[in-house]
Amino acid sequence: MSNYDDFLNNKPRKSAQGKKKGSSRDMVWNILTVVVLLMMLCSCWVIYTVYANPYSAINPFKPNTPIPPTITPTWTPLVFPPTWTPEPTLLPTETSTPRPTYTLEPTYTPFSLATATPNASATAVIPPTRTPKPTGLPYGVTVTAVDSTTYRADSSCNTLYVAGQAIDNKKNPMLGYIVKLGGNVPGKTFDSTSMTGIASTYGQSGFEFDLGIPPVASKNTLWVQMFDQSNAPLSDKIYLTTYSDCAKNLIYIRFTQK
Repeated sequence: MSNYDDFLNNKPRKSAQGKKKGSSRDMVWNILTVVVLLMMLCSCWVIYTVYANPYSAINPFKPNTPIPPTITPTWTPLVFPPTWTPEPTLLPTETSTPRPTYTLEPTYTPFSLATATPNASATAVIPPTRTPKPTGLPYGVTVTAVDSTTYRADSSCNTLYVAGQAIDNKKNPMLGYIVKLGGNVPGKTFDSTSMTGIASTYGQSGFEFDLGIPPVASKNTLWVQMFDQSNAPLSDKIYLTTYSDCAKNLIYIRFTQK
């Protein structure tokens, strides 16, 4: 009986120890499960952050920074003029031809010898006027002064403009050429650069300089010149005349290929 009592007395004690060991083991697995879940959540957050912003600081393999595209002028298709209608040809009118007139016979004119003029002086020969040689640059320039509202309805007399366009010898627009403005007018000095094709208000190859001052009179102190993309000159340096008249506050320039 003592052995049986000992067995009965020790059995509950062993069961409590087994439960304690099982509880500890479950605790360890629960902790590992929580850790794995946290790691999965962190991985999902990292993947979403990198997907939403490849340039994030947590991305070890950042893509190369894209190079911004070069601004190119917008091309607008040419519009052909309306069909030319020939004018009617006028028929020639009949004209009366007068009858031939009677020609009188020549009268006799006595012959006389011309007397020599003593010490006749030789006539001075005027040398021909020297014509300057052409510069050889491929573009010529025409300049006119007009009211800025001719091209820009939103402009006013408060601003002086220098603008225009460039075309080839077939009247096609020349895009992407450099136009420089330099010199000065009373009260302001300029050193600015524009490009053909960025101001379509003046044509498909239009360019514009907004001088930011009211119209002012000047002569041969402000100039413009056109260059190609390698900065080689395509025209002469053209000196401009500006006016204080509101009706001439836009100096319009056309570069035309020779």
